[in-house]
Amino acid sequence: MTLNGIFLSREKKKELEKELKKLETLGRDEMAEKLARAREQVSGDDEEELIATIEEKHKLEDRISEVRNLLFKAKITKKECRTLADIGSELVLEHNKEVVVYKLVSSVEVNPDRQMISVKSKIGKRLQGLRVGKKVKIPNSKGKEVEYRVLYVC
Repeated sequence: MTLNGIFLSREKKKELEKELKKLETLGRDEMAEKLARAREQVSGDDEEELIATIEEKHKLEDRISEVRNLLFKAKITKKECRTLADIGSELVLEHNKEVVVYKLVSSVEVNPDRQMISVKSKIGKRLQGLRVGKKVKIPNSKGKEVEYRVLYVC
């Protein structure tokens, strides 16, 4: 996160907006029903289910606050191609005909399975500021440092 905002892709922002809408409507409606049932089932000193449901409601409200905060601070990364790799950039790297693709993202969007890495990660820091033709050493899938050449930055 930066002091001035959190950089998100347009897709991630839409995903968070959709999640927020679902949490605020369906999530809260379901939680209200669950709380009503838990209140009805309270008998004597046995309030465990009610307490658990209240804790679940707090988690829901915490997530709503978290998503609202992310959206409030969100700054959309531009899709246009750049000369230097930065947040939102997609880099195509090559080593001995082996090609890897990384997308530099904020810590909110990290997804190693999709090669979306944080600009604050070790590899992300090495990739930031690179341009086409430059070389960079990063670990390959086996953890060995390999020198890659930047083929494409967009």
